[in-house]
Amino acid sequence: MIMSERWKQWQGRTVDEKFLLQSYIGGSDHSAVFLTTVQGIAGNLSGGESNKAAIKLIEANAVGGEAQIARWQAVRELNHPSLIRIFDTGRWELDGTALLYVVMEYAEENLSQILPERALTAEETLATLPPVLEVLQFVHDKGFVHGHIKPTNILAIENQVKLSSDTLSRTGERTGPNNGVKGAGAYGPPERATAGTSTAGDVWQLGMTLVEMLTLRLPVWDREGRSAPVVSDNVPEPFREIARNCLQLDAGKRCTIREISERLKTDREGRASETSEGRQNISAAATQPRPTDDLDRTRGPQKEFAKWPIWVAIAAVVVIAFVLIARPKRTNQRSEQTSAETRQDVENETSQPGGRTGAAATNHSDAANSAAAGTDAEAGVVRRVMPQVSPSAQRTVQGKIKIRVRVNVDASGNVSSATLESAGPSKYFSRISMEAAREWKFVPADASEQSGRREWRLQFAFTRSKTEAYAVRVKR
Repeated sequence: MIMSERWKQWQGRTVDEKFLLQSYIGGSDHSAVFLTTVQGIAGNLSGGESNKAAIKLIEANAVGGEAQIARWQAVRELNHPSLIRIFDTGRWELDGTALLYVVMEYAEENLSQILPERALTAEETLATLPPVLEVLQFVHDKGFVHGHIKPTNILAIENQVKLSSDTLSRTGERTGPNNGVKGAGAYGPPERATAGTSTAGDVWQLGMTLVEMLTLRLPVWDREGRSAPVVSDNVPEPFREIARNCLQLDAGKRCTIREISERLKTDREGRASETSEGRQNISAAATQPRPTDDLDRTRGPQKEFAKWPIWVAIAAVVVIAFVLIARPKRTNQRSEQTSAETRQDVENETSQPGGRTGAAATNHSDAANSAAAGTDAEAGVVRRVMPQVSPSAQRTVQGKIKIRVRVNVDASGNVSSATLESAGPSKYFSRISMEAAREWKFVPADASEQSGRREWRLQFAFTRSKTEAYAVRVKR
């Protein structure tokens, strides 16, 4: 059995008698990440209200065990708001497999979940980079390097951009396959085969990631011919200039994190100046008399408009790249239409003779919930649990995301298993839908149902304004 399959079988086990391996988040042949919980750590997440955490397991024979634990312990002492916190580390053995583990803050999403759907805009990139640059500068000043900068390691907890911390090592240190430059893959610098970790290596990886954020593709370059990566002309300024300076083959010629920050600061100040001038022009124009016929009487007084938001506002409320440009809220009529569409989708999928009425639910309207609860009894639903969507994830939704889950229900009405029938475009929304579906409860089996085992199909629909759920009994 390959290790990646074996990881999944460990769900429900407890590591070091402290950390329950809850849902499997992902992994490889040498490592895996599970959802777990931590106790007795105040303010372990940005909101300070959740005890969720992520636990990463690594095969002990894949890394230098004591050295790796020492790194994690050293990183644990670092304290920066944009660096994922480490809560605990140690050794453990499961089913004869020697493991190292590290328990960290749980992040709801990462940049790699957004890029398959679309590239970031220049404005989003300009808002996302500062916290990444700030924490990288902090790490470098403390004598560490990241060694593994790529979209999966740029994370979000609520409205805070954070950088992963479990791959950090001392500058110049040569690390194993699951850490540092050798684990950087396509993002790694050209000197990775002969040199240890370095701040210049982090700069290279940042340049590769920056281009991917804006174009959805990594720069093409010939490692054998020693030709520098080509930065596409589609990359807007100032990011094109920054990327080219990051991706110099000679590590000594690359820009530094501090220089990148200064370049972005200059660009922001220039944009802010343009905005100020634009407002002055608008104000001046407003003082000029206008012919009555030129006034748009249907619109009334027009508000002053600036193309570019003031950077101070962005700094005050961290606008991360995972947050799309805000759209107007849908009307109640549109909400009713969405609910009807959700019900129709599931009924179409379960159009069998004698099928029962479905049960609709929404977690954004008490009135809608009360109305939906009235149909629960008809569908055989005793308890329905809605997916808990983070605010930052909700704001990334474009249109409507639909996730369909089929649940097997035992004789007492509890969900015995859940299967993802339709995953939709997002692993995050699929995961929280599965977690919610497992908590639903249905009516006990009646005497006419000999085996007692029954099935329901649940569909969850996510929009920017709300989350809905609909249940239909599957007839055998």
